Amino acid sequence: MANIKLDKTHKNLIASAIDLGDWFLSLSTLSNADREAIVAVQNCLKKLPKVNDGTLAMYGFSVERGDETSGLIQGWDISIEYMAEDSEQQGGLEIFSSFLPIPESSDQSVLAEKKSREVYFHWPIGDVCNLLDKHNADKWMKEVSDPYMFFEKGDQIRIEVVFGTHYAEIIIPA
Repeated sequence: MANIKLDKTHKNLIASAIDLGDWFLSLSTLSNADREAIVAVQNCLKKLPKVNDGTLAMYGFSVERGDETSGLIQGWDISIEYMAEDSEQQGGLEIFSSFLPIPESSDQSVLAEKKSREVYFHWPIGDVCNLLDKHNADKWMKEVSDPYMFFEKGDQIRIEVVFGTHYAEIIIPA
């Protein structure tokens, strides 16, 4: 068993990540296996700062608009990983959001918007998240508190859940 270093300012962010799992559990389209995996990921979050060896736990969702030639994908994710014998998978805890315009662009205004919309927090095994900006933490918590705020007619929701060997991708038209 390993630890990450959390301080009291991280507790609300972790609680919001657990609450996001409750939102997933409220959806009727999940299988029993999906529900069990979500609860298992929540249990990993509740055990923090302790992380068991062999942990591979993740859930998140994206709001997808348009198609492969023109659109937007916005996502919010939580990941907890720890493989003691695999230096490539000693990830720790990650909480992040993504903003992916389609097609990709190198236009400075698009890149500036992408930067302003995305947040990334990482707690390595045995260490603390040094880049936990309160504004960005509050932003992520607000966004996952009401996932429907980003939906528009014609969008779809993609939920991904990983726990151990369980992987599910659930698509829900909005």
